[in-house]
Amino acid sequence: MSLHKKFAVALLSVMAFVFIMPANSSALLIWRRGEGWSWEHEGVTTGTNPADQLKIAQDLQAKKQYRNALPAYRRVVSRWPLSASAQDARLGEAECYSAIGYHYKAFQVYQELIKKHPNTPHFDTVLQREFEIGNLFLAGERQKAWGIRWLPSLDRCVEVYEQVVKNGPYSSVAPESQFRIGLAYEKQRDYLAAVHAYEKLLERYPKLPLAEDAQFQIGWEYKLESARAEYDQNAANQAIAAFTDFLLRYPRSDKVPVAEKYQVELKGDQARGLFQIGQFYEKNHHYKSALIYYSDVIEKNPESNWATHAKDKVAKLTPLAVEKAAPFTPLPPEPEKPDTGKTATP
Repeated sequence: MSLHKKFAVALLSVMAFVFIMPANSSALLIWRRGEGWSWEHEGVTTGTNPADQLKIAQDLQAKKQYRNALPAYRRVVSRWPLSASAQDARLGEAECYSAIGYHYKAFQVYQELIKKHPNTPHFDTVLQREFEIGNLFLAGERQKAWGIRWLPSLDRCVEVYEQVVKNGPYSSVAPESQFRIGLAYEKQRDYLAAVHAYEKLLERYPKLPLAEDAQFQIGWEYKLESARAEYDQNAANQAIAAFTDFLLRYPRSDKVPVAEKYQVELKGDQARGLFQIGQFYEKNHHYKSALIYYSDVIEKNPESNWATHAKDKVAKLTPLAVEKAAPFTPLPPEPEKPDTGKTATP
């Protein structure tokens, strides 16, 4: 390792130590056999059994002394991992992390609680708290590290929501979590990933009210994708098909007028795109190919202004396409001249 890298590692270690160290300067770093290192504060006692230690931690949390409560909760888990108090300690630890802004760390502790105690009575509470953490990240809350909120959170947002669905696929928050995965991907401009998220919702929860919104969103995501794919008609076709499915499945939906409006816009965009492709081939003198796309404009959107222009193009290019397609006819050979016995001079 180079000297510069060693210095960088040392600097990061010092920064981590400074930010992780409790704000109270009276804290002491204590090592206990079987427990490891932990911060202890003057005036903060430790219990001799899990119930007493849990009570100490809960009292500190109630007083909003979250940084003091964290090591108190961790002592319960490390010292008495199999006790009934351990799962309450993990719950309290996660709550304290959220209280000081370390939401992703809180999520990790919640996951540890479910992993170590799958039958915990806190299961529904944990899913609700994880769902709320996902909502914070979706709303733009950044991850906190070394005391500063500076890390992007949309990837974490998807991770949290997916874990909620995995933890409790039939819980009250699972369908909404699946729906919000799509919203998170849309914010990342990964529109096709958003489509897949909504398709999963339709597959898993087809009879829930959210299914209607998911079907609409599929059309919307394909519409967004089509807007940035000028010469790719597939996204526009998929969007039109998705909105058609929506109108067939939910004819009484409040979103019907919007879906119909988007269909009209998409068909117009589709016609424009086909016309532009036709212009490209026309410019390069590939008249047969140009006629194919101009004809598609007329067929797919006959009432549009683009169809009117396309008809003019077809009328103009058809003779040219026929003329260019005619087989090559070589010039007839010149008649033979009589042989005079003389050699031609150049």
